[in-house]
Amino acid sequence: MNWLRGLSWKKRIGVAAGSLFLLCVVLVGVGYALTTVPQPNKIATAQSTRVLYADGSEMGRIGKNRTIVPISKISKPAQQAILAAEDRGFYSEPGISPKGILRALFTNVKGGGSVQQGGSTITQQYAKNAFLTQERTYTRKVKEVFIALKMSQTVGKDKILEDYLNTIYFGRGAYGIEAAATTYFGVHASRLTPVQAAVLASSIRSPAGYDPAKHPERAKARWNYVLDGMVKQNWLSAADRAAATYPKVRAFSTVNFPGALDLVRAQVVTELEKHGFPEDRITAGGLTVQTTIVHAAETAAIQAVESAVPASKEANPAVGALVAVQPGTGKVIAYYGGRRAGGFDYASNDMKGVEPGSSMKPYVLAAALQKNIGLDTQYDGSNHQDICGQKDVTNDTGDPPFGKIDLATGLKYSVNTVYLRLACDVGPQRVRDVAHAAGIPDSDPLDGDTGSPSAQIALGSGGYEVHVIDQAAGYATFAAQGTRATPYFVQKVTDGGNEVYAAKQDTGMAFSQGIAADTTYAMQQVVQPGGTGSRAQLAGRPVAGKTGTTTANKNAWFVGFTPQLSTAVWVGRAKGGPLKGVLGISGGVYGGTVPASIFRAFMDAALQGQPVMNFPPRANVGVVASPSPTATPSPTPTPTPTPTATVAPTLAPPTVAPTTVPPATIPPVVPTTPPPPPVSPAPPPSGPASPAATP
Repeated sequence: MNWLRGLSWKKRIGVAAGSLFLLCVVLVGVGYALTTVPQPNKIATAQSTRVLYADGSEMGRIGKNRTIVPISKISKPAQQAILAAEDRGFYSEPGISPKGILRALFTNVKGGGSVQQGGSTITQQYAKNAFLTQERTYTRKVKEVFIALKMSQTVGKDKILEDYLNTIYFGRGAYGIEAAATTYFGVHASRLTPVQAAVLASSIRSPAGYDPAKHPERAKARWNYVLDGMVKQNWLSAADRAAATYPKVRAFSTVNFPGALDLVRAQVVTELEKHGFPEDRITAGGLTVQTTIVHAAETAAIQAVESAVPASKEANPAVGALVAVQPGTGKVIAYYGGRRAGGFDYASNDMKGVEPGSSMKPYVLAAALQKNIGLDTQYDGSNHQDICGQKDVTNDTGDPPFGKIDLATGLKYSVNTVYLRLACDVGPQRVRDVAHAAGIPDSDPLDGDTGSPSAQIALGSGGYEVHVIDQAAGYATFAAQGTRATPYFVQKVTDGGNEVYAAKQDTGMAFSQGIAADTTYAMQQVVQPGGTGSRAQLAGRPVAGKTGTTTANKNAWFVGFTPQLSTAVWVGRAKGGPLKGVLGISGGVYGGTVPASIFRAFMDAALQGQPVMNFPPRANVGVVASPSPTATPSPTPTPTPTPTATVAPTLAPPTVAPTTVPPATIPPVVPTTPPPPPVSPAPPPSGPASPAATP
């Protein structure tokens, strides 16, 4: 090394740089020589994700959907759209993009050294997907580059593109261009048009993030980028580009979860995504997802709803939804949002919410108990009162008025004039706050049409909207003696036997046990003979609940519970509208008819074999308060009542087919207590046995 001493410092730097360059060349050469390109048949086969019931039995699989096709059966526009989106220099580059690698390296070093950007060409993407892991490390990146370089010298460009198009993930469980073409458009890859191909090409960057159904604006922006790229590459004429319109994409569905179970699958996937599981891992990661759904209870839910609300070819048929939640934990035990796989979900997120009618009244009662207004407080139940700014409030057209009745009796018969005035006395905002505390989420603001709560919240009409799953959770809080629990579907997730996710229950006290006990006591009277929900009585076990019917019979509810299970049932029309002349009931569907019967059929089956548990006894919270002065009755009442009327006594209960399923295993949450004493409220002064305003 003595010869270096005679060189200037500039020449020494030059020698060092040259030596380093030669060393790098040697290392690259050795790495290139030692690299072998695996055969396509060595590509690891992705495993489907198994979705299990709570007992470990299989509900269905979210599997890999892929069909290999030769490049000759992939339309030219499809090939060009993919290249325009991912690698416009594919046919001219050496398998890697030095400029892209340097740009990504600079970004990654600037970001702290972790690999965030790849600068990947299509050849590199294929090397990564086919032969390597998805880990973001420099070692994997170096291997990717060597394989891509070797492939570019030993494998033809058309073959690389063919293999890439057959392995890339396009979202919606579709792997490869053929599966994507059939999934999104119902055509073979050979028939894809430029506008259709641009939709598929747009999804590659982020299948979930650019799904046309989930993110239409983002998907369309990316679609425009792809088409503009095709024009720049002279693959699409300017005239055809100007005439291009976004194509119709098929609704996504899966055959692995038939009928109503597919909507359970959708809820599970949504929950997994919220917990950080990317779509490709869910659809092809070999996961095992154990849900909270009890097999026997789910079967009972499907049978109970579909036997009472059969399929119809009407343009606007009657539809139903049912959700059952375990009190105190939030576990969703059964879920029915609709009968069609991939169809509209009437139980939760597809709907913005529907008016709950008088199923809101228990929250009004709980709010009153919070203000120390006890169950024995007397209110005027007569018709045609002016209450809290609302003129001529009535209960039911044709029924004689009530006199003074206590709050439990008012709930039993669902007397509007009592509960509207009670809501006014305790404050509508307090009622809203109690409902939110019980489990109605903030996404259901309960502000009504005016944007702030009014006493109308007691009747659940005028823009007060909730979801079926939220009412099941809200009533579960009463069943759990005041403990609120956020509903959830996923119990745990394992990957190769290793647990990678376990549910953490979100619970808290909504109100005192005494308030829950007294509200539950009043709701028990609703299902007694003469009450609006008498058809919801269960065989040999106590039950509490409340009916709800909105103006013009547009929505009919029954929400009820035992100590082990809280269930909300809703019946309405698919496109909205009055429930007149449907399901063989000419006079209209009320909460105390079809929904109550569905509730009974489901609960009797779901709780079969479970111990009979009693509710806590009445706690006698509060005192006999003095309500606001009764307003002078309106001299000329209008014939139109405030929401809904009583069920005509001649209506026969709808036929609900019995369910024959094995007993459901639903662990009890509330401890057994002595049965509460029966209530004997003073009968109404006159009129029929069931004079309810909003049953």
